[in-house]
Amino acid sequence: MGNLITSCDLVYLFRILLAMVAGGVIGYEREYHVKVAGLRTHILIAMASALMMIISKYAFYDVLTEGYPGLGLDVSRVAAGIIAGMGIFSGGIVFIGKRGNVSGLTTAAGIWATIGIGMVIGAGMYTVGIGSVILVELVQLLLRHDLSVYRHGITVMADFEIENSQSDYNRVVNSLESDKVKLSSIKWNNDDNGKTMLRIQIEFDKNYKRDEVVSILNRIEGIRGFELL
Repeated sequence: MGNLITSCDLVYLFRILLAMVAGGVIGYEREYHVKVAGLRTHILIAMASALMMIISKYAFYDVLTEGYPGLGLDVSRVAAGIIAGMGIFSGGIVFIGKRGNVSGLTTAAGIWATIGIGMVIGAGMYTVGIGSVILVELVQLLLRHDLSVYRHGITVMADFEIENSQSDYNRVVNSLESDKVKLSSIKWNNDDNGKTMLRIQIEFDKNYKRDEVVSILNRIEGIRGFELL
């Protein structure tokens, strides 16, 4: 048994375990916020990246040292394969809605970071790996807060049901314009009952918080639903 497990093997297993812990730290934050890729996904991604990196660095050592004089191998190919293969995986996390709104970009970027962290830990660069975990968590946690420094405008797609087309339309528009918002598009749809469904895309500037936007829309008479894009 002693010949089967060497001190190097224990070091490799430690690297894999450390990579799993690092992936778990990132994945926990994603899982807590109910994202499509959570704790288990990030753990397995970090583990696989560390494992592939260890293979890239050490698995071909016997080929190079025993019986194949002069043979050279490009050990970076496995690492490059990790990036190419996992790029397809992280790309599948990104979703584009019917109205063009994109979701999943932050999670996909986090997966790329997790891949890199798994690779550097697998390569034995512990300080870089652990430091990167801390930096990723700082970005994910601190920048989730609604800071005015980077806050951007909010786009809303809202549906209104109106009966008297012109007067109700004026009421809705005047109510919105009183809050100094921009109406970027308006769509009418008349049904057989004489009612009109009004779909308006509303642009709120960066001074509005999401809670304020919801409050403004909820107090408008005739609103049937809205989506913050």
